[in-house]
Amino acid sequence: MFDEAFGLPLHVLVIHAVVAFVPLLALIAISYAVVPAWRWLLRWPLLLGSAGCLAAGFVAMKSGEALLEQLNSPEFVLTHAAQGRLLFWLLLVLFAVSVAATFLLGGPNPLRDHLRRVDAAPAVQVIVAVLLVAAAIGAGVQVAHGRCRRSRCLELRAHRQPITTPHRRRTRV
Repeated sequence: MFDEAFGLPLHVLVIHAVVAFVPLLALIAISYAVVPAWRWLLRWPLLLGSAGCLAAGFVAMKSGEALLEQLNSPEFVLTHAAQGRLLFWLLLVLFAVSVAATFLLGGPNPLRDHLRRVDAAPAVQVIVAVLLVAAAIGAGVQVAHGRCRRSRCLELRAHRQPITTPHRRRTRV
């Protein structure tokens, strides 16, 4: 089920959604926690974005496991798989804190100024805002760190292997 889509490995396709949308979600979550005036505008993007990133992270994790089985579990991929599992758990925490934040963090709503909802206690709001920022930074850093490590790993691997072309053959110096 998580093997292929359109003739390509599903993991390769889905991982781009995770890499693109998790940093965007982190910016939305931090803005939601820090700027109360924007909460009415960012509430739905935060909820839908965290649910979408969690779903994309789950599909990326499962499709990565299917790809790992096809590759016979090479050693250098096991670190990548562990980072993917950690990212999934961070996205799960970010989703849970996002749901809690949408219910517990209040702010002005220009569309419904006459309806004033009861907000949580100020101490609870501060704790939820701090947790939201921490979860967003954790998920964003995990994506950025994993992306940098993979880029560096591919760069190092490219320099180690001799480059062959049809016209001439170059080897390491």
